[in-house]
Amino acid sequence: MCPLIVYIILGLAIGYVGGYAGIGGAPFLIAFLVLVCGISQYTAQGSVLTMMLGPMSLLGIITMKEEVKAQCKSIIIGTIAYAVFSYFGAELAFYFGEVSIKKYFAVLLIIIGIMQLIPKFSKPDHLAKNEKIPAWWIFLIGAITGIVGGLFGIGAGVLMVPIFLMGFNMKKNHARALTLAILLPPVSLGAFIKYQHEGAIDWKLVIILFFSYFIANYFGAKRGSRAGLTNFKRINALLLIGIAGIYLLQIYMS
Repeated sequence: MCPLIVYIILGLAIGYVGGYAGIGGAPFLIAFLVLVCGISQYTAQGSVLTMMLGPMSLLGIITMKEEVKAQCKSIIIGTIAYAVFSYFGAELAFYFGEVSIKKYFAVLLIIIGIMQLIPKFSKPDHLAKNEKIPAWWIFLIGAITGIVGGLFGIGAGVLMVPIFLMGFNMKKNHARALTLAILLPPVSLGAFIKYQHEGAIDWKLVIILFFSYFIANYFGAKRGSRAGLTNFKRINALLLIGIAGIYLLQIYMS
């Protein structure tokens, strides 16, 4: 276990980054808790997932309220799909076992990292055309990311943003606003029920991370709304791939 101050700093740092890039930052949180603080993969996933039940991205969304208003229907559909399918993802997590989940989590980090290195992901915002996506696509994306979120204890915003940008040519701020708004309600409720049943939640950790993340998220989102993300995404991608390598090394050396 790490000292209290480490968890506070971690929550502040990830909260700022999450708001800045329109992602939840859960992969970094989980990896840090497991690799540095020695918390089990299931407890790290369950605690981070529970933390996300609160309105973590509220302050960040306030900075993009116009983009949110323009996508209300998509937000509702995506939220419902995510909430329902997150339960099935959590069921899969405990079916596979902790060692397998660690391996799959490492693979997920590599995939996310590669996605963010694809040039199209960093395409200038003025070339993007779409501000809305068809409802059935929103439902499908919400369902898939819900399963992934429940399986790995993440909000899956780190997947949603590149999907919206690369797959649907959305404008950066519309993609960020849509993702943060979908993740604002307790979308991981289904997965939470499963993790709570398995006793894989550290409530003290949940409270510390939530409040520190919540405070920093606003400032990150405010900064990210007017900043270019090309270099940030490259650094983020390399960090994710590096963390995945450490994960796999730890697994095969144990």
